[in-house]
Amino acid sequence: MTVTTVPSVPTAPATPTTRTAPTLHRTRAVAPPPARALTGAGLAALLVAFLPVNMTFGSVNLLEPAITGDLGVTASGGQLVLSAYTTAFAATLVVAGRLGDRFGRRRLLAAGVGAFGVASVLAALAPNLVTLVVLRAVLGFAAGLFTPQVLSTIQATAPEKLRAVGVTLFAAVGGIATVAGQLLAGAVSQAAGDHWGWRLVQILTGAIGAASLLALRTVPESRSTAPLALDLRGAALLGTGLLLVVVPLTLGTSAGGPAPVLAMLAAAGAVLTAFARSQRAAERRGELPVVPPSVLRTPAVRQGLIMSLLFFTGYGAFLYEFSALAQGAFGVDAWGTVVLLLGFGAGFIVTALALPAVERRTGRWTMTGAAVGQAGVLVGLAVVVSGAHGGAPWALQPLLVLLGVTQALMYGPVLRTVLSRTPTWAAGVAGGLFTTLQQLGLGLGVALLGGLFHAVADATADGSAAAGLPRGFAAAVAVQAALALAFAFFATRIARAGAPEAAV
Repeated sequence: MTVTTVPSVPTAPATPTTRTAPTLHRTRAVAPPPARALTGAGLAALLVAFLPVNMTFGSVNLLEPAITGDLGVTASGGQLVLSAYTTAFAATLVVAGRLGDRFGRRRLLAAGVGAFGVASVLAALAPNLVTLVVLRAVLGFAAGLFTPQVLSTIQATAPEKLRAVGVTLFAAVGGIATVAGQLLAGAVSQAAGDHWGWRLVQILTGAIGAASLLALRTVPESRSTAPLALDLRGAALLGTGLLLVVVPLTLGTSAGGPAPVLAMLAAAGAVLTAFARSQRAAERRGELPVVPPSVLRTPAVRQGLIMSLLFFTGYGAFLYEFSALAQGAFGVDAWGTVVLLLGFGAGFIVTALALPAVERRTGRWTMTGAAVGQAGVLVGLAVVVSGAHGGAPWALQPLLVLLGVTQALMYGPVLRTVLSRTPTWAAGVAGGLFTTLQQLGLGLGVALLGGLFHAVADATADGSAAAGLPRGFAAAVAVQAALALAFAFFATRIARAGAPEAAV
């Protein structure tokens, strides 16, 4: 369900109305040959290429218990498998859009999809945790390399009517792919068992993307006429800082005690401080860094980034925790977990499709009401699960459907609302930052709230591993309810700001 917005070359119109747009030094303009128009067949190829990005997150989230059992590792090792993908993805996105602008979007798309397919097969053959984590990081880098090229190609080469359809389908495919990944994981693991199931899912997910390579001839090549500097130093510092944050939070005490964890977090602080300084220095020189400080000084952008991080931290954590709860406490297999989550996925997809009609009634208070409603639903889930008995899984269905509905109403409007209040020159940069925070939130949700889930479960197990899982789930979703209320706070500030100003 991740909606990805691609960084584009920000252009300040030559009028007095442009708000605080910095003067940006660009590389010498290069006039590429005119790109041919994107067709329906080319759009289909692009969307198929994009499918595995969220499919792999949804499927591996569901299969994490099978992976840890098959490799004989702890729950923190399974969390690292998940976080390696999302963190590497987030770190790559910040520069991948500029790489496509410079070297050609279809070329980068083909390279990324091909690398994703190869890494998927190698991950399926991984003999141990270390190998799998490394290959999952490679998958994240590959996904981050080609994901921005999909939407930027649609924007740059599609005729006007097809462009509108393409952007709508691109957003829908993100949500459908997560559900499809869970369905694939449940079906294959039921048929092949835990050992072969998760491995086959890796191969099939990569094969779906690789199949799009056969149709890439229908996708026109395109590139920017004025590609910006890549700011590789800034991208490297940001990626290193993100890894140094997520890895120790994921491993926790299994990293060898608190000392290594604190050391990595201290190193993360130093690297991210150096990153912030490099961004300020680059902007003072008139360059466009990876994260321009002037963009972050825009209130709507700051609020939107925080809301995106809050939302996806809770979303990533919920999928992880519910899968572990269902398989560990309710005694269902991976396919049973998928069945339990179908109402959640259906609620989200149906509401997302009906969102324009809903917003005509609820107006600018849509996100605030939905976030408060989600907090209530999460508290309800905590109460029901804490008193779980044999029939409890099915008693959760109404709440899970409502959770999907509120999530669609929370996240659906946030990008459009915030970007509509962002100066024209900063819209592309803000979109790239949103995408990065989405992926980082997924990783942090698994690392932080997933860690809390297991810590409470282990501390209250009462001699049975399954006995503590409902309490761990209740503790984690209580924190997620607090995140939803924080989201509501920022949504209220946006609503009170009134209608967005006209784009300038």
